[in-house]
Amino acid sequence: MDTLPPFYQPIEGMDVVSWQESPEEIEVVAVSSKKTGRCPHCDSISCKKHSRYVRSLRDLPVSGKRVTLVLQTNKWFCFQPTCHVKVFTERLSGISSSKRYTDRLHLVLQELAFSMSAKAAERCSKAIGAPLSHDAFLYLIRAMPESPPKETPFRRHR
Repeated sequence: MDTLPPFYQPIEGMDVVSWQESPEEIEVVAVSSKKTGRCPHCDSISCKKHSRYVRSLRDLPVSGKRVTLVLQTNKWFCFQPTCHVKVFTERLSGISSSKRYTDRLHLVLQELAFSMSAKAAERCSKAIGAPLSHDAFLYLIRAMPESPPKETPFRRHR
């Protein structure tokens, strides 16, 4: 087992098993360290594993290199009779159940999306090692929930 690279901060709930570095990418292999799972539907705790599966996610870049996180997580049985879900996937904080990148990378990409044009954000993301197309940046902007307009003394009230 390789030691943890000094530049990589693992996500809570995972153990880094190994890592490899190439000139353009760093691959971090990790496994979930959780001994139980909590059903996202009924909130009951299960300690009976169903199976395991591997996800590949992008994480924060390091020194301009892409970081790919290969994460093995668990599926659990839900034995709650009132719950319609019989098997559920494990949730880790910092990793969305449906996205292909970590929450911390998502925040950086959102910051780029809202601070410059989509084309400029595309160039900047490529330079820092987290390439994303300008269309994807536009999608990030559109996916944000709209906030209600703030009341100001200069706005006319109707």
